[in-house]
Amino acid sequence: MIETISDFFKQLTGGNEYLMLYLMSIIPIIELRGAIVFMSGMFTASVNRFLQVYIGMWCCIAGSTTIILPLMLITRPLIKRMKKSKWFSKLAKNLESNLADRAKSAYSEESEKKAVKRLSADAKKFLGLFAFVAIPLPMTGAWTGSCIGSFLDFPIWKASLAVFLGNVVAGHILMAIAYLMPQQYADLFLYGFVILAVALAVILYFTRSRRQEKQRKEEMAKYSSKSEYELALIKKEAEQNGETLVKKEYIDENGDRHIVIGRDESKNRQAIDGDDVI
Repeated sequence: MIETISDFFKQLTGGNEYLMLYLMSIIPIIELRGAIVFMSGMFTASVNRFLQVYIGMWCCIAGSTTIILPLMLITRPLIKRMKKSKWFSKLAKNLESNLADRAKSAYSEESEKKAVKRLSADAKKFLGLFAFVAIPLPMTGAWTGSCIGSFLDFPIWKASLAVFLGNVVAGHILMAIAYLMPQQYADLFLYGFVILAVALAVILYFTRSRRQEKQRKEEMAKYSSKSEYELALIKKEAEQNGETLVKKEYIDENGDRHIVIGRDESKNRQAIDGDDVI
């Protein structure tokens, strides 16, 4: 399987294996981790194999590094813009919630360790992000790390450096595995990596769902009713987006009175009272 996929990419790069690794490591999902897994079955055994694998690893690091700064700069503005779109609003909110949650987890878990309690907040965030990316597992690469870094609210250059250094560590760990593993087992390495990625995705999904439900119940307990809680969420979201909420009252065709909160003017054509800014 590795040979078939490698041949496809080689055709795109004119047979240049190092350029192929560079380009593969830029692609989301594959990234540095997937590219090095593919590399395990690429170079034939020879006296120069270690040098080939080592250079290949740095090509993978270079490729994954290419997307770090652009992702840091565009992730939050892009999500904010998507939230205002009718088609992508729900997706953007889920992405924002997921990334913010993972950023909070990466920071708080690291800050709780006794060894780093005396460090500054930025140092704790740096170490948390570095440790997250340095773990050579699926979904902890430069794409995810950069998106999480954009939600940590500390200097971009520090977040970029943390992701880069974490990538270097993960690259060396995976390179050692790729070099020491017999090439006849390269396909098993790839299959195992894919299975691990799927398993982690499922575990993360259910773990996050349970954590969100627990947080929602804890937040609801602070309010007297579900409606009051939902209104607080709407206000919070509007504040984050720099929007002003408007409350309007209208009467439907049956004579029933309704209160609408939001900015959808199509629902407020029959407003009977003046606009009230919430």
